[in-house]
Amino acid sequence: MLGSVVLDVAIGMAFVYLLMSLIASVIQELLATFMQLRAANLEKGLHSLFSGDSISSEMDLVNSIYDHGLVRGLYSDPKKDGGKLPSLFRKVMNWVRTVMRRVIGISADKPLTITADPLLLPSYIPSRTFALALIDILNANKKEGPEAMASIKAALATHNNKAAQALLTLAIDAKGDVVAFQRNLEQWYNDAMDRVSGWYKRYTQRALIVIGLLLAIALNVSSVRVARTLWLDRDARQAMVNAAGNYTKEHQTPAAATTTDPVKLKEQLQSDVSVFSEVTTSALLPLGWKESWHSYESYFERTPKDATFTALTVLAGWIVTALAISFGAPFWFDTLNRFMVVRGTVKPQETSKTETAKG
Repeated sequence: MLGSVVLDVAIGMAFVYLLMSLIASVIQELLATFMQLRAANLEKGLHSLFSGDSISSEMDLVNSIYDHGLVRGLYSDPKKDGGKLPSLFRKVMNWVRTVMRRVIGISADKPLTITADPLLLPSYIPSRTFALALIDILNANKKEGPEAMASIKAALATHNNKAAQALLTLAIDAKGDVVAFQRNLEQWYNDAMDRVSGWYKRYTQRALIVIGLLLAIALNVSSVRVARTLWLDRDARQAMVNAAGNYTKEHQTPAAATTTDPVKLKEQLQSDVSVFSEVTTSALLPLGWKESWHSYESYFERTPKDATFTALTVLAGWIVTALAISFGAPFWFDTLNRFMVVRGTVKPQETSKTETAKG
């Protein structure tokens, strides 16, 4: 019996964390879209790939890549495409985005100079496009075949920096074959993008911790209070188990953010908040700031020892909630499904034992 109570409490907590994670993921995606974090992460990755070096006196390699015709087709530059230059409002918003990027550490140390609006840069460059653009940049004399490789190697050999060293190594490995050199560049780029993807995941997890803490405070979701209520209140516990069961039956995957469209993200956020409010209200969980501010003053009218203990308990509950949210919705969805499977095997056994005892 005790084991089933513990399992039901775990199901209730996992379901709360899942719903909170869904809300946090949408908020995180809205912020990522607003700040164009994927584009900033790609730009930083290219700077890292070339070690910030240059092989031309006119512009560095990263600027050259973004300014090449093959890549320029992936984004719009108002200064060159005849569009409207950024208005004062957009310039202010771009400044805000730039500051926010620097705060979370995702912006490149050396800003690009080839576009009037860096926030319009692409969030992804295909490996083939990157390789062909770079070969064309390196092949300044526009040679063909083996002569192109000879020209590229000769040009790279005149530079003494990390970018030229890496590119020359790839060129020598191609043994005079431009197609082999292209494959080497594509593999080099893909390996770098795997590392860049890892950076973005770490940024996302850090952002989720901050968003999770703000959500925990805003919605007053203290893991300590929720767990205590689920442990002591059988009706609340059963309501959460039923709601979790219905959710897992209706969803094959967690309804996390799957789009970058701000309008659809807002609709999804409203839907997730509505589900969270409906579930937690029906289960009568101690969430939200439902009482008047005067009622909370009673916590500080106690003895200093009691008031400190209460404050630390609430703070600890918020922090635990934030850390749980940082694991992400997929993790809690899988965990919830595992708990439901275990519960499905435990409950029939308990019912069978009860019937045997009665007989």
